[in-house]
Amino acid sequence: MDPKIDPDNALVEKLLDFMDRLRPHANAILLGVGGVAVLLVAWMLISNQTSAGRSQSWDAFLDAIASDSQPLLVDSLNDVIFRYPGTSASQWSEVILADFAVNEGTDLLFSNKQEGRARLQSAVDGYSSVLASRPQGLLATRATFGLAKARESLGQFEDARRGYEVVSTESTNSGFSRLAKTRATDLTLKGTQQWYDWFSAQSFVTSVEGAENSEDAALDNPQTGVSVKDEGAAKDEGAAKDEGAAKNKGAAEASAKSREP
Repeated sequence: MDPKIDPDNALVEKLLDFMDRLRPHANAILLGVGGVAVLLVAWMLISNQTSAGRSQSWDAFLDAIASDSQPLLVDSLNDVIFRYPGTSASQWSEVILADFAVNEGTDLLFSNKQEGRARLQSAVDGYSSVLASRPQGLLATRATFGLAKARESLGQFEDARRGYEVVSTESTNSGFSRLAKTRATDLTLKGTQQWYDWFSAQSFVTSVEGAENSEDAALDNPQTGVSVKDEGAAKDEGAAKDEGAAKNKGAAEASAKSREP
């Protein structure tokens, strides 16, 4: 089968071709029971081929998720999407790949914000593609929750909150409902917004050498406004002063004792 062809569309085309070949004999066929039999055979042909196509897509999906490495898993899931577009197996593959993108993108925000945001946007695109087909059940819940997570990490808090609320109110029987309700509530808190504002202002450096050579590498303490690097220097200076004062005090006491009769 050509992987670019939707299996359902191919079956429709076969049925139309089948009916075109029968059209010259349609009057005679439809006058008898034979007409019903022919239509029944045609329906069974389409049903069996559709079931076979769906079975093949799920077989490919199960083989993919059994992969023993993430790179192989990603390649296999992309292959399912390419070969079986529009199937449930393809949509689940898109959701899993979007989940990977959310996790990777969130981690990258701590080292490479530009790349991290790009990965998060790819997750948004993946989830949105699945939701555009109006899925039902757990697939819809997973895609909606994942989309909310990606948008939260991108700073799109209002869209994220609405997504979480949809999951918490419409998927009450799923394990995502309570977590979604918690996240929706957290996004309304001033402290959450302040933390994200602080985080977005940070500049992260991945190498030790880069951190030593860049004053911007020290993270500001969100409560004191003083950089961690400056705080450490101040603590070292204070400790040195305390140690010096203690030594001077000890020396003075020893000198006083030596002058006692």
